[in-house]
Formats: sequence, C-alpha cells, structure tokens
Amino acid sequence: MKHVNETRNALETKLRLVNISQATQLGSIVAQYSHGGKVKWFPTGYRVREKNWNAVKLEIRPSGIEDVPPVSVEDDKKNSTGTKPNPVATANNKLKDFKSKLDTIIREYFQQHGEKPTIKQVEVINDIAKEASPPEAPKLTNVIDALGAFIETKDVKPNSLKVYSALQENLRGYKEDKKQDWDVETLTVDAFDEFQGWLTSRGFHNTTVERRVIAMKKFLESHQEQLGFHYKDLKPKYKVKPPKNLVVITLSIEELKALEALDLTHNPRMHRVQQLFLLQAWSGLRFSDVVRLNASHVDGDTVRIDISKTDDFSSVPLFPTAGRILAEIGTEPISVSNQEYNRVLKDVMKVLAETTPSLQKSITQLHAVGKRKTQTTKAKWQWITTHTARRSFVTMCIQKSVPQHFTMKWSNHSDPRSFRKYQNAMQGEVEAARQFIDAFNA
Repeated sequence: MKHVNETRNALETKLRLVNISQATQLGSIVAQYSHGGKVKWFPTGYRVREKNWNAVKLEIRPSGIEDVPPVSVEDDKKNSTGTKPNPVATANNKLKDFKSKLDTIIREYFQQHGEKPTIKQVEVINDIAKEASPPEAPKLTNVIDALGAFIETKDVKPNSLKVYSALQENLRGYKEDKKQDWDVETLTVDAFDEFQGWLTSRGFHNTTVERRVIAMKKFLESHQEQLGFHYKDLKPKYKVKPPKNLVVITLSIEELKALEALDLTHNPRMHRVQQLFLLQAWSGLRFSDVVRLNASHVDGDTVRIDISKTDDFSSVPLFPTAGRILAEIGTEPISVSNQEYNRVLKDVMKVLAETTPSLQKSITQLHAVGKRKTQTTKAKWQWITTHTARRSFVTMCIQKSVPQHFTMKWSNHSDPRSFRKYQNAMQGEVEAARQFIDAFNA
C-alpha cells in the first residue's frame, strides 16, 4: 500500500489506517506526521479491519467493537456516567488524546521557533517511543530472531536462503559491533540506513548492500502490521548503476575440456565438485536444480527437470559430458551445500590453473563501495564461482550461434535483460573477428 503525504504543510498529525493485511484486512492506526519530505507513522497500538475504520471522520466505526480490546478496569473506574463504557468510544477517545499530545508539541514548537519541528525533535520532546504504548503492552519482536523464524517457517528457496542467511549474519555482526539490537515495532528507516553505512564501511560493494535491502524489505513485508513505517520506504543508500566495464567470467570450451580431463579421482571431495561444475556447465541449470539432477531425469536425448525457482520445468539437450556424468552417478544426485561447492571449487580451479595458462591471466574488476570506486585484480581461476558454470553454458550457446530464444528456454530465463548478464561478449571475439575478415577478403 503506497501512502500519500497528506500532512506535508500541516501543523498537526493525521490519524490513518496503514499496512492493511490482505489476509485479515487488519490495519494499524497511526498518527502521521511529515517534515522535510519525510513521513513518520507514530503507532497508536490499535489495529482494526478496514471496514471498521471511518476514513472521513478518522475514527473507529461502531462495528469496530469486534476489533478493539475490552475496556480495562482502570478506564472503567474513570467512567463517571454510571453506565457501562463502550469499548469503541473509549478507543476513539484514546486515539484523539494520542493525536492531541503530538499536535500540541508541534504547535508549541512552531510558536517558539517559527518553524515545524523535525520528526526527531517531536520524538525527543514527547519521548514518543515510551509514552505511545498500546492499551496492552505488546511483546516486542526481535528482528534477528524473527528473521530466523522467517527462514525456517517460510517456503524459502535455496537461492533466497543464502541471501537471508547472509543478512542475518550481517545483522548479528552489526549488533556486536555497534551494541544495537532491533525490534520490529521500534525499527526506523534511519536506523536501517545506518546499518547500510556500516556494511559499506566494512567494504561491501553497493550491489551486495542492495541485495541486503531487498531481502530486508521482503522479510519486513511479513511483519508490516507491526512496523511504524511502510516497508517499501527502505531504499539502497547508494544508487547501484549497471557496471559498464564488468568482465563476465566464463570458461571456454577448451578450458572445460581441460577440466574434464583433469584426474581428481584420488580426492573424492574435489572429484564430486568437478563433476557437479561440469554437469552445471553442460546443462545451464541453477545450483538449486543441478544438485537434484540424476539419471532419472534423462529422457532420450534431453534432460527434463522441474525448476525450483520458477515452478516451471527445463528441457535441455543431453550433451555428451552431462550424459557421461549422469550415467556414472545413476539415481543418486551430487549432494553438496552451496558454501562447500564454492569453497572446494577454488581448490579444483587452482589445480587446473597449474596446467591451463589461460586461467592464470589477470582480470581486473571495478566495483563501487559507497561513493568510492575500487578495483580488484586477481587471476582468472580466483574469480570462478558456482555461477560461472551457468554463465559458461549461456556464452557457449551464443558463441555457437544457438538462437537466443532456445538458449533462454534451456537456461530457464524469461527476462532478456537478466539473460544478457550471463553472456561473456569477449569470449570468442578474436575468432569472430578473424572469420569476419576472412569473409570480407573472400
């Protein structure tokens, strides 16, 4: 739900129903205040269904009795009418009092200083975080613990699991370093921006920080009813621009043949990763799918397997190398964690580089860390990761003039822009130039 800044120039707050759940239709009633283009939602502690909120009178409808808590003993004692207090009327009075306290602060500050107070000043003056408690003190939800529960209980796919786990690990590091622990109910956009700054100070590239932001937003979406802001307000602190000089790392056909010829049978762990990488390079499958692949997925001259990420299926030509490995492993897939795969792959490539000069070539990559531009130079074999296999498959297909729509079908890509990131435009460039010159001179 995209909120509109309706209090931009007003010297007061406005009661609003926000973060409405599509499942329960319950939303949180907040007092909205804006300053300097920023919006703050001060939670009142009340939650009602959308049908029970009067957006014109800015109060709970009489039908909202099904949502509001019963009148407390303390409020009952304050009632001097002699009649049984109405829970909805009591709730509306508390909402008006809550709004009135904030409005008084804003107006008094304006009278004294001639300008509206900032959001932080309003918080400090009234100690909002402590005084704006709901009728029944809620149990705060620790962000790190809730993220752990989100990972365990949600149907998180393997690729996403890696991202959420990395976010959780970073949050633990931030907590230990800054002595700050977050709760969902009191988390602010500014606090998360400080976390992004901390990631940058630790040398994380802007693209990595952006992935943390995306993961945090997805996690907070499941807790949006408890937030004091809209989860979509989280934005990357530094804009990520598409890299102009990024070198896409892939293995050539010659390098893949050298890898296949490398005898690692004396080291079962390295041999298993060698086979898995080759299987991935000759099928184009994602890690989450290739670790499930076995001989039962062979259907004549093709390999057919359901895709975890897209709930679709892949049908790829059975290349000789893939066919040999699948026949060798039978119905038992090559099971390995992504972390172990990447770790052992470095060892495999280091051994291969000893007899493959092209893998010893230095490659420099440019990255952005905050506002700084950095560059890292390493040998090609040191840049190789599990993703290299999939990129190698796409690049080989394009290099061998396989039509793009077939290659996208085999690699299970639906977005051409994402697909292009897997292509190494430099691989085969010399050969293509030579063929063009020969054709021109003919």
